[in-house]
Amino acid sequence: MNREGAPGKSPEEMYIQQKVRVLLMLRKMGSNLTTSEEEFLRTYAGVVSSQLSQLPQHSIDQGDKTAQCVVTALSLWGTAVQ
Repeated sequence: MNREGAPGKSPEEMYIQQKVRVLLMLRKMGSNLTTSEEEFLRTYAGVVSSQLSQLPQHSIDQGDKTAQCVVTALSLWGTAVQ
């Protein structure tokens, strides 16, 4: 993942975009999101809409190594940001 960010986007905007993407991928993998995670997705509905089009079109199962790597990387990234 590119930590340098996209030109013109603040670190907060990048965090929101990436958090939305992770939550959507977790949901697609069949994970139950918490109430606060669902509320976060509702709050940032515009970001959700743009991220949905960027998710992989194939179904993701629990054994998918790519999905596992993404979740691991983003969870580590989240702890570094805090």
